Amino acid sequence: MNSYDIFLIAAELLGAGVLFWLGGYAEQVRNSKWRICYALPFALCLLAAALSGFEISMLSVYLGAILLLGGFLLEKKTIRRTVSAAAGVLIAAALPVCLLYGGYRQPDFVKDFEKGFQAMKEHYVLSEHKGIDWDELYEKYLPRFEEADRAHDEELNYIAWTAFCQEFYDGHVSFTARKSEVEMAAQQRFCGKDYGLSLMTLSDGRTAAVNVQEGGALEAAGIRNGTIITAWNGETISEAADRAELTVMSFPDKDNEAFYRALLVAGMGEEEITITYLDDEGKACEVSVQQQGFYYERLKETMEILDQGLEAGNLSLTGIDEDTYVLRIKGMMYDTDSMADGDYVAMQSQLREQLLSLRQEGAKNLIIDLRGNGGGSGAMVMALAELFAPEGEHYYVTDAVWDEQNACYQKDEKTGTYMPGTVYTYQGEDVWKDGEIVILVNAQSVSASDHFVKVMRGMEHVTVAGFTKPNGSAQGISVLELESGALSFSASLLLDQEGEVFIDSGTERIGGNDVDVRIPFDEEAVRALFDDGEDYLLKKVCMKMFTK
Repeated sequence: MNSYDIFLIAAELLGAGVLFWLGGYAEQVRNSKWRICYALPFALCLLAAALSGFEISMLSVYLGAILLLGGFLLEKKTIRRTVSAAAGVLIAAALPVCLLYGGYRQPDFVKDFEKGFQAMKEHYVLSEHKGIDWDELYEKYLPRFEEADRAHDEELNYIAWTAFCQEFYDGHVSFTARKSEVEMAAQQRFCGKDYGLSLMTLSDGRTAAVNVQEGGALEAAGIRNGTIITAWNGETISEAADRAELTVMSFPDKDNEAFYRALLVAGMGEEEITITYLDDEGKACEVSVQQQGFYYERLKETMEILDQGLEAGNLSLTGIDEDTYVLRIKGMMYDTDSMADGDYVAMQSQLREQLLSLRQEGAKNLIIDLRGNGGGSGAMVMALAELFAPEGEHYYVTDAVWDEQNACYQKDEKTGTYMPGTVYTYQGEDVWKDGEIVILVNAQSVSASDHFVKVMRGMEHVTVAGFTKPNGSAQGISVLELESGALSFSASLLLDQEGEVFIDSGTERIGGNDVDVRIPFDEEAVRALFDDGEDYLLKKVCMKMFTK
């Protein structure tokens, strides 16, 4: 229970008892000054409600305090003792109500949805670009939030928000619950059941078992990492994947979604399912397996293995050999001061010195590892790009022009394109001149890291590589605080040189970023990642790009 409510119930109960006694004492001493005491519980309720908010479960406490005002108005002993006793019963009744009522101190989920929905409808900058039908979304999701509200179910509310956010195919649209335990329970709920394995689609279109648990029915049947799975509980993997709801992953680009989507199939089913697979001779076999817990933990572990980045500190340089170094950038941020004022001169100076020193020592190849980089500051993007870009001026991005009067971004009446505003450029230094630069990405390289890939890709000495493209989400974001959590969405429009939306995918779901070298996800990759624990992507890029 809320500490304010516990204190209020205890204080009001004590007050009712004292006022019961005071009813007799005040009559004996015949002094009306004691009447003010009967108004104090009501004043305390007003203070508590101001601090912690009105709560319907505490209604009997509020009524008890109002009832005690009878002792303020009427000075008879019998009346004062009667209202004190009745108030004490009302106040005490609030304790079991608060403990047993599922809606105690719960936000109004429907009101939250209405507030978040309206804010996005008014301020989400990619509505037209992504073809959002707001009326259709409202009709679809309002019943889900109404159901969560009726059931007083925080997990159901989180699930509804997560599903709603996925409708935008935008890595910047997300919902974070107030309580981390609610998110965990909800994720366990919607990720399904664990049957001892995950699934991944190989580059040739087949589906392979990955992160297979040792022991039990799977191992006895001969299923291991790399075993080809042809059907899941009687459905083809493709059929099952089409039914899987994207509740834990956001993929603006449809190619990235195709890479990961089979992962969700491995959580689908009841207490027992049938898996169809190919044995070592290529013969189709079946095995029935029982649920052994929640799939969420295995899914999370599988994605961590797939999306690994070099284990090193942010902006640290690690040598692979005398020719090749890896610069690990975990986030587009350096320290709190630079995030606040956008001044990255100190970071630039330190990194410039390190890179030039490596070049003088004979290093030729630099791998910039952006896997799992969740973004950060655009100012840091420019600071990094200045170091690596060829000498001269380079284009970064353009702000769209905001129309204050009509509360929207301005468009050219003739062309229909957005009106360009401030143009951001930077001066390249080419500190890695004549050397090779490879940028490693995955679908979790988002926001400012998406920006960095965009400005660097296409330069003569730069290659972008990965199993997948970067995320494909690049707009400025806004965060709306709701009672049940925080809603994040794209609210500041960025354009490219042609006046088109910068990077973010439109209705066709093809992002404005890509890779130059796509590393195949095949049986070799499965073995290296899930049997040998290797950083396969890093190893493969070194072999492909730097081995003569």
